[in-house]
Amino acid sequence: MQVAVAGASGFIGQATVHALLQAGHAVVGLSRGRRGRFERPGLTWRDADASRGGPELAAALAGCEAVVNLVGIKRTEQGQTFASAHEAAVTALTTAMQTAGIRRLIHVSVAGPQQEPASPTPYLASKRAGERLVMSSGTDWTILRPGPVAGPGDDFVNNLAATLRHAGVFPAPDGGHAPLQPVLVEDVARAVAAALERPAAIGRCYDVVGPEVLTLRAVVQRVADALGLPVTLIPCPAPLLAVAVAGLEKLPAPLLTRSQLGLLTHGLVGDPGPAAAELGVVTQPLTEARIVELAAGVEPWLGLSLRLRRGDEDMFFKTCSKGAVHLAWLVPLAVGLIWALGSLTPHVWWRMLAANVVLVPLCLALVRLPWRELWRPSLRGLARGIVAAAALLVAGWIGSQVLFAVTPEARVQVAAVYGWVYLLPAGAAAVLLPLIAAAEEVVWRGAVAFAVASRAGPWWGAAASAAAFAVAHVSLGVPALVVAAAGAGFFWAWLGLKTRSLFAVLVCHVVWDACVVVLRLY
Repeated sequence: MQVAVAGASGFIGQATVHALLQAGHAVVGLSRGRRGRFERPGLTWRDADASRGGPELAAALAGCEAVVNLVGIKRTEQGQTFASAHEAAVTALTTAMQTAGIRRLIHVSVAGPQQEPASPTPYLASKRAGERLVMSSGTDWTILRPGPVAGPGDDFVNNLAATLRHAGVFPAPDGGHAPLQPVLVEDVARAVAAALERPAAIGRCYDVVGPEVLTLRAVVQRVADALGLPVTLIPCPAPLLAVAVAGLEKLPAPLLTRSQLGLLTHGLVGDPGPAAAELGVVTQPLTEARIVELAAGVEPWLGLSLRLRRGDEDMFFKTCSKGAVHLAWLVPLAVGLIWALGSLTPHVWWRMLAANVVLVPLCLALVRLPWRELWRPSLRGLARGIVAAAALLVAGWIGSQVLFAVTPEARVQVAAVYGWVYLLPAGAAAVLLPLIAAAEEVVWRGAVAFAVASRAGPWWGAAASAAAFAVAHVSLGVPALVVAAAGAGFFWAWLGLKTRSLFAVLVCHVVWDACVVVLRLY
């Protein structure tokens, strides 16, 4: 038969078109524009807006014997609402079917939670309202309710993979205990084709879900295991995540929408038995092998990885491992020296300069690191340092506002630090700032962060560097500065370990120092 598919250019639509063609049907793809269209023998495209209806839609259905409705959205955009996509489209399609003399309708909806919430999300409410419209349409309908759908180009496994490749922390809504039954897209497509061929499926609803009931935590862990990426799941209240997700929805291709968050919070489950018994569709599990296949080529979110682990980590850090043996004396010496100099001179500039005159030669001579490689200048390192400085300035401003709100006296402490700038002429300060910054990169980021990372891993290296850097600032007698040293020290250590470059860190440090001193942002 000739089957019209509304939403044929979408993710599930492409798989459905393939399954229908494989089953020997001719397919008419309905779409509002040419975006997403593809070519297949036996597939023709007709312009039609399923959400508006009218004579054009009825004309697009001419010659067809059945309709598959796959129209759906995950967020409201460009004038489309959940009601228009999930309810108005059903009314328009069924009206056009009556005009065209077509009775058979396969409507693809969505599975639901184990218990329907008292106040369902707008997405889920519109989906259920669309089902009721289908049931009262007078057509020979079948409703399919898939769980989270995985397949090439999906927004389930692909987005999880992008998130995990971006960072090793996953915020799990309400602890990530919601049950899910992931289903492969080809199984959903086979269910559409099977329902068309079985008159007994008319007037029936089928859950098209995977054979395994997994919590969101288990799904995330399975994806992480398949990709060989460690992950830490952090329970996060769903309402708090909803605020962040609302911002994500402004992006062209968000990792998550509020409608998807609602489904992941309440769960997506069903009974695969009836579909297996009556449609002959036995769904397959989402295995690690399939995850690897689906996630191949998936880049970190926005192309930016916050992870410190890379494939060449062991080889690189092997060259740093000999420097770790000096930590037992280096850190106590550095902290003790800075504290001792505080009793000799109150002038903070001379204290820092004198300490680094001693520490830097010791580190370069005795701590065996690939110093030339770490300090090699490059345009890429320059660009990374400038971008990182901008990010640190924003994060620092947010952190300072929180600190001032919690501890108002911190404003006085910060003002005192700004006063240090006037202890030297502007020209001398302009020379000493980058020199002291470079010295701190040698000692605290190079000799501490890289050395610890070579033995305990990069995150421990960043943490150890930040802690030692903060302790060294305690002698200056400004608690707010200790907090800033811990935060900035961790960021600079992370940047150095991430880029394998102290040059990029120096650029970031100097740009940040200059902006803070000149613009007085905090």
